[in-house]
Amino acid sequence: MKLKEILSGIEYYCRNFQNLEVRGIAINSNQVFPGYMFVAIRGEEKDGHDFVYEAIERGASVLVVNKGFDQLMFHRNIVVIQVPDTREAICKIAANFYGHPFRFLDIIGITGTNGKTTVSFLLDKIFTYAGYHSGVIGTVCYRIGNREIPSTNTTPDSVSLQKYMDEMVQSGQDVLILEASSHGLAQKRLNGIKFDCGIFTNLGKDHLDYHRDMENYYRAKKILFTELLKDNGVAIINIDDEYGHRLYGEISGEKIRYGFSPQADVRAVEYKMSFKGISFKVDVMGREIKVFSRLLGVHNIYNILAALAVAYRYNIEFSKVLYAIENFTGVRGRLERVFGSSHLKVFVDYAHTPDALENVLSTLRSLKKGRLWVVFGCGGNRYREKRAIMGEIASYLADRVIITSDNPRDENPLDIIEDILTGVKNKDKCEVIPARKEAIEKTIEQADIGDVILIAGKGHERYQIVGNLVIPFDDREIASRALIRRTMREMANVS
Repeated sequence: MKLKEILSGIEYYCRNFQNLEVRGIAINSNQVFPGYMFVAIRGEEKDGHDFVYEAIERGASVLVVNKGFDQLMFHRNIVVIQVPDTREAICKIAANFYGHPFRFLDIIGITGTNGKTTVSFLLDKIFTYAGYHSGVIGTVCYRIGNREIPSTNTTPDSVSLQKYMDEMVQSGQDVLILEASSHGLAQKRLNGIKFDCGIFTNLGKDHLDYHRDMENYYRAKKILFTELLKDNGVAIINIDDEYGHRLYGEISGEKIRYGFSPQADVRAVEYKMSFKGISFKVDVMGREIKVFSRLLGVHNIYNILAALAVAYRYNIEFSKVLYAIENFTGVRGRLERVFGSSHLKVFVDYAHTPDALENVLSTLRSLKKGRLWVVFGCGGNRYREKRAIMGEIASYLADRVIITSDNPRDENPLDIIEDILTGVKNKDKCEVIPARKEAIEKTIEQADIGDVILIAGKGHERYQIVGNLVIPFDDREIASRALIRRTMREMANVS
């Protein structure tokens, strides 16, 4: 594509403009090839402007930089484009380069602290049963056409996002279900896209190492509804959540409320729950329907209500919606049952926030017959204050608490564990086992018949981050092998 087309609608300054043919766009100098445009973006830890010479060495023919960066203004062979803000410019540049693919997709954005992934996969199931061809971009993976790409960020960078949407359009997909993270919204990765539907699930204490306080966190989430929603788009909001209630009152346009509240437009009336699933009634705009789901927990009732509100907005037949919900078995690492023993119930969950941990522990506590165990830690280089809160929640709701390592990153795992322990009220319930593999295996060995075990924090992740190393690690595999070993030993003892 010609450079002039790529820069359409963008304010820029250039002394040596040449209408070159641009072969690709990169924001990472390692991804530059001959004939590429390199856009230098200033990040939290690294500044793309420090890598412009590396991009030139790799063959970049066009550089896009912030105003004031003029070291290269007279470089003879490179076209240097100056813009007020490269982070804003890259959104338009990528959209222009890939032909504004959002125009050919119905795009549903989901934001909130917890529930985004479950809602997105459930909606994918509903749209598939209704005859749509949907794709998913979120925490677990990016599903594009027949490809499933492991996720690096919940919301990818602007260039990758436009590229993925273009691939979706080319493969015949007509709906994109996208998890809009607070980082992605605050960093303007989603600018240049207009959403048909925005869902607000809830807001709890997370990412405050980045946003600093809850008000900034809330404002980042709010961007989806105030800046990125189409004029005829719809906002679907959890009215039972404090911040959801606030959001509903602060935005205009079409809105659908969901929750248990009498004011909700899509309202759960009553429910029954067992380890087989949840049965409940829902009032959808005055029409009562009965729902059965194999998911567990009140938090998943909220997730289903959000999906029902979207289905209502898209006029999908309730028979198809209910069939999809009943056949939806959940998402990897989201209160996922690990099999291998008929005597223990072991679950793996991504719960890494206070609210999420409380939700899953409350669910399992209401269903258990024996003791409830929880194995968990907290991630390093992340919001520190939540550690003590999660320690308090775990020690209050579980009968046995095993505190271990999560993804310590650059922190000492023992320091993180000490932070967690400051919130524990009853330390007699607790045992510290820093090595996560040992913690999982020992818990499964010690538990009694009829006990329930929750392994929390990492969920679908298949790695552990220790310093700069990314080590293969899967809670589900480790738990499964431990369960099988225990079962084989029990069988040998019987014989």
